[in-house]
Amino acid sequence: MGEYERKQIEDFFKAIELNLPCYTHSYFSFIAIKQGTEFQLAQGQLQLQAVPEAKPSGSFQSENVRAGLFRLSELKHSPREFVEALLSGKIRTPFGEISFLPEQGRSYSIYFAPYHFEGAQTQRRQVRLALSGDRRVRTDTHTLDWELKAAPTPFFNVQELCDEFSVGMMRGDSTSVEVTALPVSVISQESIVNGVKARFVMDLAGELPHEKASIGYRVFGRKRDVKRGVLNGASLSWAKQGEIQRGIGEIEVPAGAVIDCIASYAGVAQQHIWITDPKTAQNPLRSVHDAFDNNLSVLRELIDKSQKKGTDARELEMAVSWILWLLGFSATHIGGTGKTSDAPDLIAATPMGNLVVIECTTGILREDSKLSHLVQRTEKVRQGLAASGNQNIKVLPIIVTTKTRDEVKAELEQAYKLGVLVATKEDFEQMIGRTIFLPDPNRLYAEGEESLRRLQSSQTQSVLFT
Repeated sequence: MGEYERKQIEDFFKAIELNLPCYTHSYFSFIAIKQGTEFQLAQGQLQLQAVPEAKPSGSFQSENVRAGLFRLSELKHSPREFVEALLSGKIRTPFGEISFLPEQGRSYSIYFAPYHFEGAQTQRRQVRLALSGDRRVRTDTHTLDWELKAAPTPFFNVQELCDEFSVGMMRGDSTSVEVTALPVSVISQESIVNGVKARFVMDLAGELPHEKASIGYRVFGRKRDVKRGVLNGASLSWAKQGEIQRGIGEIEVPAGAVIDCIASYAGVAQQHIWITDPKTAQNPLRSVHDAFDNNLSVLRELIDKSQKKGTDARELEMAVSWILWLLGFSATHIGGTGKTSDAPDLIAATPMGNLVVIECTTGILREDSKLSHLVQRTEKVRQGLAASGNQNIKVLPIIVTTKTRDEVKAELEQAYKLGVLVATKEDFEQMIGRTIFLPDPNRLYAEGEESLRRLQSSQTQSVLFT
C-alpha cells in the first residue's frame, strides 16, 4: 500500500477518533460473487454507528451469489482492525470467508471524504472512507439475475438483493467497500417551536460527556431578521434514555419563527434540522401543499424514485415543478406531453416576469443531448420575447440532474461556458429547505444569476443557491 493510501486511512480515523468508543452498534453488509472456487466481495458497507438500528443479522446464498449482514461485535473487531483485515485480501464473516482483492498488478484505491454528499442530503454529517479493489468481478450479468429469481428465497435481480442487505446501488466498475461514520449527536424530531418558545431536544450517544455537546441555532423571523446563538451542554437538562443521553433546552423566539438547529460534539457539527411552529407556518404555499402531501413525503418519494436506474424522468419533472411552485415561482410543465416534446421540460416565472428555462435528467448532462437542447430552447424563448417586444425580460437556463456533482464534474465547465446553471443531487435538500420560508422568487432568481456569474469567472463547483 502506498503512502497516499495509508494517509487516507489515518486521516479518516483521526477525524472520528473522539467518536470511536461509541460505535458499538456498527455492522457490515456485503454481496459477494463466486469467482472460480471462492466468493469475491463485489460491494460492501461498513456503517459505524452509536445508536442501534433494527437491522438483524442475516444471509443469502445461491450457487454464485452470497450476501450477508452482521454486527462487527460478532467478529470482536474494532473498526480499524476490520479495515486492516479487508486490506489483507480476505475477511472471515459469520457466513463464510470472502476475498477482497486489489487491482491486478496494483494496490487498493482509497479515498477519504470528511463531508460526504449523502450527508448533506440527510442533513447529517457523514465521514466516509472508500476502498476500491479488483475491477474484474462479474456483477451485472443477466445470468445472475435469473439465478436469483430461481433461488429458494427469490429476488428479482442483484440490485434488489443489494437493497435487502443495505449494500446500496450496485456499481459494476470495481469492487468496493464504503466505511461510513455516522453522527454521535443529533437534534430529535421532538424539537419544536410553540408560539414564542422553541424547545430543543438533543440525543447524545452512549457515555459521551455531555459538556462537550452543544446546540447552535439560527432563528429567522418573518422579516428575515436573524438571531444566532449556542446552548452549551452544561445549560441543557439531561436524562438517560436507554443507550442515549437526552438534553433539553428552551429559548424565546418571535411568533412564526423558523429555526435552523445544529447539533455539535467536541466542536464538530454533526447534524442540522429545521424546526417550525406547525400552527404558524411562514410559507402559505407550503401549508397548502402539506394539506395533501404531509411533510412533503410524496415530493421526496418522487425525487428518490427518479434517482433509480431506468426511472422515467417525468417524475423528476413533476417534483421540480412542485418545488418551484412552493418557492413562489409560476411554473408550467410545458414539455410534459408528446405534442410539446420540442419544448423545455419546465418554464418558471418570477413576479417580476423573469424566466427560468429548465431541463431535467436522471443522467449526465449530455445524455440525450439534454444540454444542447436546453441551450437551443432557451434561445427560442429569447427570440419569442424579442419578437413580442419583451426583450427586457431576462432568461436563466438551468439543467437539473439526479447525478452527483462528482459524476458530472467533467461537464460543468462546458455548461457554465454555455451560460447554463447546473443543479445536482446535492441541491435538492437545500431547495426543499427554502420552502419553509416566505417565498421570495425574485431573490432566488438574483442568487441564481450571481451564482452563474461567479462560476463562469472561477470555474469552481458550488451548490445552486448559497
